[in-house]
Amino acid sequence: MSEPVIDPDVPERERKLLLGDPEALGSRGVPARRPWFGGRTWQDAGVCLLHAPMWTLLPGLMGWFYGGRVRLAGLAVQAGVVALAVAAAAAGPGLGAFFVAAGWAMPVTFGVLLWRCGEGPAARLARKLRGRYVRPDDLTETAAGLLRRAQTAAAAVLESEVNRTGLLDDVRNAVTLPAQVWEVASVLVRVDTLRREHEAVTDREHRRIAEMLDAQADALDLATESVTRRVCALEDYAAMVRGADDALRQWETVQRLTARSDEYRDLLARTVRDELAIAQITELTEEARRVEEALRASVKRARKAGLALSPNLAPNLAEAS
Repeated sequence: MSEPVIDPDVPERERKLLLGDPEALGSRGVPARRPWFGGRTWQDAGVCLLHAPMWTLLPGLMGWFYGGRVRLAGLAVQAGVVALAVAAAAAGPGLGAFFVAAGWAMPVTFGVLLWRCGEGPAARLARKLRGRYVRPDDLTETAAGLLRRAQTAAAAVLESEVNRTGLLDDVRNAVTLPAQVWEVASVLVRVDTLRREHEAVTDREHRRIAEMLDAQADALDLATESVTRRVCALEDYAAMVRGADDALRQWETVQRLTARSDEYRDLLARTVRDELAIAQITELTEEARRVEEALRASVKRARKAGLALSPNLAPNLAEAS
């Protein structure tokens, strides 16, 4: 499954929860209803029924399989259970009374376990945020391909070396690119929905209906072309950033080589005439200057391409659709 696109305005904590469990995201077109009985099944009830005695008598053992706070809580409760058993055996009621009390506690344990089953937090959040995320798998093949291209281009920029080192900081990629990808996804969903409805229309043989359908088809094609241009702009930006990355790597290599120029100067001075040594060092210095100029030009082009993707300057594709 491809990674879903989530509205950038969704808080980061909720975004991570959704991305951590993409299977919980509902498919487009499926009503976002709360599942019956909280999503719990008869299988869940059976498992809880089997585990209830173990959780009642051996919570430390059961909690050990979960780790973290559950493990600590299980050990603490286990200490209490053991203390009650020892007290019952020593004080007079005996272990029989202890097991009777444990039997009364098992339905409560069963209820707690069953309450913990069913719909998870990611699924509940997905219902709450319905319409604020897009799954590429829910789109048509063409639309999904465009969305994946946009995601790939944005990821290439955000993961680039020139972006991590701050050479593109004024482009504000961390804000601009997710917004661009989300706008692409939103337009594609709208176009996809309208195209499905358009293709489902009957009575196409009537002239008036055919004319209306032709006009609608033209609008859909224009919207698709518009969003395709935006995706291509993202890909062009990513290509320029990759070029800037290459230039940065060359510049770093030349800097490492230049840092050892003094050692080469001494070596050449010992083995050849001074004129040859000076020529060699001058050539290294000139090469460093050329690579640095190429790096600056490459970064400048990438920054210019990134600024062109600003939401304030990019075309409003939603209106085109």
